[in-house]
Amino acid sequence: MPGWPADIPLPVDPNWKEDYTSSVIRLTRDGVDRPLASLFAHVTSSPADGAEGVDRARSATEAFLFLRLESLPETAGRFALNAQLPIPFDGCGRLEADLLCADARLVVELDGDQHLDSDEAYRRDRRKDLALQEHGYLVIRFLARDVGRRLDLVLDTILRALAHQRRGGPS
Repeated sequence: MPGWPADIPLPVDPNWKEDYTSSVIRLTRDGVDRPLASLFAHVTSSPADGAEGVDRARSATEAFLFLRLESLPETAGRFALNAQLPIPFDGCGRLEADLLCADARLVVELDGDQHLDSDEAYRRDRRKDLALQEHGYLVIRFLARDVGRRLDLVLDTILRALAHQRRGGPS
């Protein structure tokens, strides 16, 4: 594909192409370097069986989205990855946000399959959202798999949220 680093192979599987072609097009349109392309290829590959593989894929997804945001003029330098906030949560003195844009008070959370596995995981995420909202943060959540499959939607939502926060919220 024109604009894609030649030494980072893309899968030829038709199902993969169906799921990820629009994101590859967005990446090449916006500009993609070798490290970002390599991370995207890792994120969109099927994780190995077992929790270790799932955890690595989740972390890679967060790193990929962070690097993508760093490469865009509208978001470069604005986000921190796995930022600690001094908000008490679940018996700890600090709450961790997957991606934090402090100047806009925006938190982006990426939910892997482990977030959907149980009622308790769902409840924990809602408690986290409420704690952040009580401290003035706008929280947006995406399925981790959508960072690869629906990159346009993810990026456009983040940009809209930043514009919303810049205007000071709802009028």
